Amino acid sequence: MWFKQVQLLRLKVQVQSSAPALVERLEPLAFQPCLPSMPSNSGWVSPIDEDDAPLAIGVNGCIMICLQIEEKILPASVVTQAMKDKVKQIETAEARKVRSKEKMNLKEDITHTLMPRAFSKFTRIYAYLDTRNSWLVLSAISPAKTELFVTMLKKSLGECVESFEVIKPSSIITQWLKNKDYPQIFSIEKSCVLQDPEQQNRVIRCQEQDLFAGSIQSLVKEGCEAIQIALCWYDRLDFVIADDFTFRSIRLADDDLADLQDDIETKQQKFAADFVMMTEMFTGLFNDLLNIFTKRKEAVAA
Repeated sequence: MWFKQVQLLRLKVQVQSSAPALVERLEPLAFQPCLPSMPSNSGWVSPIDEDDAPLAIGVNGCIMICLQIEEKILPASVVTQAMKDKVKQIETAEARKVRSKEKMNLKEDITHTLMPRAFSKFTRIYAYLDTRNSWLVLSAISPAKTELFVTMLKKSLGECVESFEVIKPSSIITQWLKNKDYPQIFSIEKSCVLQDPEQQNRVIRCQEQDLFAGSIQSLVKEGCEAIQIALCWYDRLDFVIADDFTFRSIRLADDDLADLQDDIETKQQKFAADFVMMTEMFTGLFNDLLNIFTKRKEAVAA
């Protein structure tokens, strides 16, 4: 399993490198299916989709965990139609007008009644705890998913996570483009998003463009900032860094993973091989990024 998007957070407390010890902390909040009347529920499941697989799997100082979310899907049109039918029934039977407040109460009652017949949508959010570097590497970048995951993790482990204080990536990346001077561990690819800080609605999305061409450079010299840019790390890992210090479109730049998987037989072997390769490459990448983008007090050793 490879994360295609990542948010990097800091673990404030020391986490034991033993997966079984972490399982004990997660088990009280293991996933339970929604009761018929519940609109949603969430809980921990195994990162491997196999019967009796543990809630946490540790490899080489990193522990993978997974949060499963069940949401009941009840189309608004179904609720609206049921409410219209109920309002019409009341107005006909009682010869009176149903007021707005009563309609709101009716809507709540109808939603509660229909909930047991709703379909369920399941979502999984994966993450791993890097106990060597005290990181939480989260495979989600949306604020809603991040908040849900972190809230659940705090319930299991306590107040254990905080964000890194970073120098605004756009301020550094824009200088890379303007001066054509950037760390040689990276190559700048042909994709970026530029934004005019004076007119934030002015956004230019560049795809398959030479970012050092005159047309792009003129925008940078006019004051546009690179709020996203595609980079390649050591010619091995492609990714896009955004101005909120999240990473997306992550993929291997070569066929290392495909070659490795040719000799793998079982699901657990594949998981372990992917996990080791991903965590080793991410460790190198994130250390380099933190040295560049975090404030001095948080910089890590190269």
